[in-house]
Amino acid sequence: MEDDPRLGPALVAGLREEGLLVDHAQDGHEADLFVRDRRYDVIILDRLLPGVSGDELLARWRQQRLTTPVLLLTALDSVGDRVAGLRGGADDYLCKPFAFAELLARVEALARRSAAPVADLTFGALRLEPSTRRLRVGDRAVTLTGREYALMELFIRHPGQVMTRDQIAAAAWDEPWEASDNLIEAHVKNLRRKLALVAGDGYRLRTVRGVGYVLEGDRS
Repeated sequence: MEDDPRLGPALVAGLREEGLLVDHAQDGHEADLFVRDRRYDVIILDRLLPGVSGDELLARWRQQRLTTPVLLLTALDSVGDRVAGLRGGADDYLCKPFAFAELLARVEALARRSAAPVADLTFGALRLEPSTRRLRVGDRAVTLTGREYALMELFIRHPGQVMTRDQIAAAAWDEPWEASDNLIEAHVKNLRRKLALVAGDGYRLRTVRGVGYVLEGDRS
């Protein structure tokens, strides 16, 4: 929930690029409607939203027993402001200006704390760890970006099956129409490189010309 006409869309674009599903409310009333109607893993909330303030929304949600982690994002940066925000029900507090990498790390940390344990996904010796976004074979592991993780999850759930470009776009992009062939190819190329780092020649993403890609390797 961010009303700044430049910051809000930039945050949405950055988080979506990391493979996260994002809704964007531009005022307090819209934010309250979103939270009533939908379930979120993390809420990013500006304290100075128009309509209904972030502080008022947070107090209302906590009174309603909403347990979703809330990260307050605001220009109010004094110690007193931070203490008031945390005591008012926030789980974390980040002051403007900030680095996007730090915001992303805080969102991921809040999501991990609130998420129920999810089993690792495996294909033979290949292991995908949802809790850490790591791809592993034995002792060798690499960390995937959000987009790479979404792609790898699709492939590892359907080993040996050709995944079309439409299936890939739907799995890894909020707006599938944004995923051009060149963009998909670039992300698959990065994923191949990381897959080779941990698996060598044991597993590969093979291109099926004109259709898509397929994960191949030893199932045992």
